[in-house]
Amino acid sequence: MAYKTLYRVYRPQRFEDVAGQEHIITTLKHAVYENKIAHAYLFCGPRGTGKTTIAKLLAKAVNCTGSPKPCDQCENCQQITLGTHPDVIEIDAASNNGVDEVRNLIEKVKYAPTQGKYKVYIIDEFHMMSPGASNALLKTLEEPPTHVIFIFATTEPHKILPTIISRCQRFDFTKLSVHDIVSRMEDIIKEEHYQCDREALELIAKLADGGMRDALSILEQCLAFNDQHLTVQDVNQIYGIVSLENKIDFIKTILSKDMKKALSTLDDMKMNGIDIKRLTLDLVDILKDIVIYRNTQDESILFVLSKYYLDLIVPYMGCEEALNFIDILMDASEKYAKVINPSVYFELAILKMCNQVQDERVVHVETVKVPQQPVVQVNECQPEMDDEYDEIIDDSVGEDMIEEVIEEQPVIQEVVEDIPTFEFEQKQEIEPQVDNDIRVDEADIMNILVQAKRTILESIQERWPIIKRYLANLNMAKSAGMLCDGTAVAACEGGLIISFEYQPSVNAVNYYKNYKQLSQFLQEVLGNEYRFIAIQQDEWIKMRSHFIELKRKGQLPEPHELTLKHIDSHDLDHVDMTEAQAFAIELFGEDIVEFKED
Repeated sequence: MAYKTLYRVYRPQRFEDVAGQEHIITTLKHAVYENKIAHAYLFCGPRGTGKTTIAKLLAKAVNCTGSPKPCDQCENCQQITLGTHPDVIEIDAASNNGVDEVRNLIEKVKYAPTQGKYKVYIIDEFHMMSPGASNALLKTLEEPPTHVIFIFATTEPHKILPTIISRCQRFDFTKLSVHDIVSRMEDIIKEEHYQCDREALELIAKLADGGMRDALSILEQCLAFNDQHLTVQDVNQIYGIVSLENKIDFIKTILSKDMKKALSTLDDMKMNGIDIKRLTLDLVDILKDIVIYRNTQDESILFVLSKYYLDLIVPYMGCEEALNFIDILMDASEKYAKVINPSVYFELAILKMCNQVQDERVVHVETVKVPQQPVVQVNECQPEMDDEYDEIIDDSVGEDMIEEVIEEQPVIQEVVEDIPTFEFEQKQEIEPQVDNDIRVDEADIMNILVQAKRTILESIQERWPIIKRYLANLNMAKSAGMLCDGTAVAACEGGLIISFEYQPSVNAVNYYKNYKQLSQFLQEVLGNEYRFIAIQQDEWIKMRSHFIELKRKGQLPEPHELTLKHIDSHDLDHVDMTEAQAFAIELFGEDIVEFKED
């Protein structure tokens, strides 16, 4: 016996077997049971959504002699299933669309059915009928014999004459949901004794775009590739699909302004046969989920992202950036139909997105006079040195880090144009300048270095560019302005060292009156609470050299609880009141008055 494809073998033979289209199934079943059968039906909808299948089921139901209808057991049902029933005629309008074919059909319509109760004509791709043929059918369609039922199926109802549509009961088929397609495939997989991961079936359902026939065709192709245990990696490999995690990494590469890496990654994707059009739409789905989650914090209404993937991308991207990226990608998608190679427009979209991120702010380089005062005044006392210690930093602040610090670019003052809130914040004065004798204990810095871990530092450095995005935030621009020029150079669990090029920035960050505000801001950006110390670049290089020397001699101090003596010696909750605030307290009382910082 010749091999039959899955979608032919598992074509539904009863109404209960149909996936989706519940509104159509319910209506037709009631019409059959109540004997209120129309003389003409028009089934419209995308390919593979069940139009022809339900047309055959209706033909079965009206001619079925068993119960329930269709029973799929009686002779009429069996013959219709095999395609041998003399009273059920299937016509392909794509190849029988002329006036002569319609005249021949009209001649046969007047003859009574030979075996069943109704003679059913199923005309597929009805929109391919010529205008002359459609007009020739009008009179018969309006007043057919009582024993005749016409069922027209089409994917393009707008091409059918309105006079034809008005003579039919129209049913609009919708695309099947991923859940309906997966459920049907799971039944087939169980019947065929295959093993498939549910994630693979969900991906196949998404590729089918709402069509059950497409889904079963894709499934059959994947099973031919691996009939032992089908995985999502197998589906990705067959159809040149980039995994969701790789797509997120690709977006993060664009966010990091690394145009070279983004283009290189795209080249690798194209070498693996990636479908650019599908990649574009997949990236848009991810970006839509970012916007939705940022506004709702509800995972249940997202399209593709789960909690795991949300944590990978949401902290690094805001709504406006996501919407801008969507606009660029959709603009490129509209142009794909005009060219043979859509990758050209996709590459241009990448360039725009990378360039947009880079040019998001207009950068002005200004000459800044560097104060000649020492950056960090370190106490002379050294902590006690022990021969043993729990953990040494794993090259997180080694000699290579010193070179990176030396090679950093000159200070840059960034100004966001067309954002009045940021301009307003720029005019606000930071806390009063600190005295020059702020003393940061070297032991506090060394304690962080001894416990430093590269993984923590890399995580912080990855999120550090987010600080600049808060410059346009009215409530956080002040903190962002103090930290955006800094560089995270060492970090441990709960501790952070930030390097600045100039002394005023170091003083502002180490000033105890700014500490509470900056700490809350860093917790918002980094996701964890860190005790931080600011240090000037030259002093940082010296400190690093000193640390490396102690490490080589085995004289590093033993790690202990993090302390910041220049901060812990002050009451962070104490606020110096202005004359106006003091007058308000005196006038209304301390219990009533509450001061809020703008």
